[in-house]
Amino acid sequence: MIATDRFCLNRKAAPGISLSETIPAVAKLGLKSIEVRNDLYGAPDNKSILDHMTSDDVKKLLTDNNVHIETINAIGNMDNRQMIDENLASLKEMLEMTKGLNLGKIIFCPVRSTEDHRSSTQRQADAVANVRDYSKLLKQYNVDGLIEPLGFTDSTLRTPWEGQKVIDEAGVDNFTLVADTFHYYLAGVTPQQFNDKVNVNYIGLVHLSAVMGSKAREALDDQDRYMLDPKDIMKSADWAKIIEAAGYQGLYAFEPFSDDLKQWDLTKVKSELLNSVKLVQS
Repeated sequence: MIATDRFCLNRKAAPGISLSETIPAVAKLGLKSIEVRNDLYGAPDNKSILDHMTSDDVKKLLTDNNVHIETINAIGNMDNRQMIDENLASLKEMLEMTKGLNLGKIIFCPVRSTEDHRSSTQRQADAVANVRDYSKLLKQYNVDGLIEPLGFTDSTLRTPWEGQKVIDEAGVDNFTLVADTFHYYLAGVTPQQFNDKVNVNYIGLVHLSAVMGSKAREALDDQDRYMLDPKDIMKSADWAKIIEAAGYQGLYAFEPFSDDLKQWDLTKVKSELLNSVKLVQS
């Protein structure tokens, strides 16, 4: 059974709850880790990552509750070479504001655009060049990077094996991948492909969510993502078991996205979180 302290709350699972309430709530449930975000309140804004609290106040909350910030979500357009200066500036801002908080990793997401007409070769080359630049800056702060392939059809990097290739060609030792069950589902990644093509040592974090109903795969978007449920058509709880059986020993983070969750109070958040943990552990 996966230990409770290997589960992590992404703040998208509690978007209506302040960071000052989230940290002690997570601790009381036996979890040790959270993911913070720069997009919880709308368009990406790094100043919102810590809910406009001082880093000293956040550090005290984390220390008092024995909770760790595993990641910041996210640097977008990570493989757009024309945006490298902008992305490095945003990355440095994130690293500076959290440098006393023992931050673990920062997530990098690829371009999503139907107007991106680069060849697959050029996209690969741009991603490799950018990852090398990100890697150098991350090393200065002793923070690692996570590439999160996005399964959407307009994504420039959809599958885990594409992500592995970027890391290999970049020749960096401080990047791994996010394995996200929603994006695996959208990209059509099968358990057989996972076992055949994915090196579990490249997985640095697992994101879990659930989709219910009969909506077509290609029509799904982030608003369809909820906490885990027995009716989940993606079978995320089963995916967790597959990934664990492959030898993964890291964290499993719950990352729903539906705006419906903004209405959840702390009691509802705790209940859904515990139910999701139990589904994976069962």
